[in-house]
Amino acid sequence: KIYGPKGTGALYVRRGVKVEPLVHGGGQEFKLRSGTENVAGIVGFAKALEIANAEREIESARLIPLRDTLIRELQARIPKVVLNGHPTERLPNNVNVSILDIEGEAMLLYLDAHGISASTGSACDSASLEPSHVILGIGRPYEYAHASMRFTLGRSTTKEDIDYVLGVLPGIIQILRKISPVRIEIHDEAKIGTQADEKLAGAFVGMGRPHWESE
Repeated sequence: KIYGPKGTGALYVRRGVKVEPLVHGGGQEFKLRSGTENVAGIVGFAKALEIANAEREIESARLIPLRDTLIRELQARIPKVVLNGHPTERLPNNVNVSILDIEGEAMLLYLDAHGISASTGSACDSASLEPSHVILGIGRPYEYAHASMRFTLGRSTTKEDIDYVLGVLPGIIQILRKISPVRIEIHDEAKIGTQADEKLAGAFVGMGRPHWESE
């Protein structure tokens, strides 16, 4: 993500690799995408890439201390928080942790009520919660993958934003661990069993004013 126009990106295709056309029709763009191109979007993307590349080192140096503070304080203030991935060899803006004994989607609702955007490793549907395959791929057990949460820092993220999250999140986790319906069972096929709890439906109502969104 480089803050360019939405709907525009770049794809590198190695010579000899055949790619199925995204849009069929006139055969433009070497038969990869037919139709009229979004010229304004392309120009905007190129400019955003130029700016991102020029500011990459400065912005990375600014974000790393914020990232490390968030990781360190989450683990210090909340029990059973495990960092996923290497502590330093990671993206400057990425914080991925497993917060055990909670239901990820419920936590997202609470965070959203406080104006905080994050994402969970759980892909939810009406019947099941699937763990993050990425977290499983780095060797974490299923309960860690199920409880993973990602916070992404961005160009507008400040120390005040980090402090706000750290002030809000421990209370949210405390509430959720008291009411969480999650009962994780590891099956032979690596399936996770969960129980529904209607009490969660209204538990996040009226929980504060929006303050911060992650990038």
